[in-house]
Amino acid sequence: MKKQQIAAAACLVAGAIGFAAVYSTHNLSNEEEPTEISQTSSIVEPTEKKTPQPVREEKDTETETKQDSTDAKQPQEQAPTEKELHFSPENVTNWPLKGDVLLPFSMEKTVYFPTLDQYQYNRGMVIRANEGDAVCSVTEGRIIDIYDSAETGCTVVQDLGDGYTATYGQLKDLTCDEGDLLEAGETLGAVGKVTRYYTVEGTNIYFAMEQDGKPINPMDYFGDK
Repeated sequence: MKKQQIAAAACLVAGAIGFAAVYSTHNLSNEEEPTEISQTSSIVEPTEKKTPQPVREEKDTETETKQDSTDAKQPQEQAPTEKELHFSPENVTNWPLKGDVLLPFSMEKTVYFPTLDQYQYNRGMVIRANEGDAVCSVTEGRIIDIYDSAETGCTVVQDLGDGYTATYGQLKDLTCDEGDLLEAGETLGAVGKVTRYYTVEGTNIYFAMEQDGKPINPMDYFGDK
């Protein structure tokens, strides 16, 4: 009987030791050791901040491109062209002003100039006038030059077309500028003070015509005064 009790006690001791060993091994296996992955996974790497795209600028550029394309398609405005002039003798219906001819046109023989007290050729004609009288365009023409001359004072040159020109001298108070297109009878200025070349002849208007630079007689084109 005593031997049986000793054997039973030994069995209990052995069972307790075995249980303790199993329990200890189980606990050790459940403990997690830190791994390289778990250590690195907890580190948050800084990320590069994205720069916002210039969406508005791209839209503006696209709009400008479309606008340029539209403008390119539109026909370009052409500068107005000047009216082409053609001289016609029938259209010379006006004198520059009404008055007596003091010195006629003369390129075939000399005429006497009282102020100069000499005979010389006259490329134009000198017409008696009063200071301030209106001076008119003899026909349609464009003003191409305005200048001052010791002989003819303030002088205006008009292109009549086809190589013809008209020159008006002894003027003041001009109502025209270079480039102006005047109709027949339109005022271009007034009679000014006489120059020292015509003090004896008195106040007048100097008028001359040329064809391709060659003097021609205005009386061949004027009608009656």
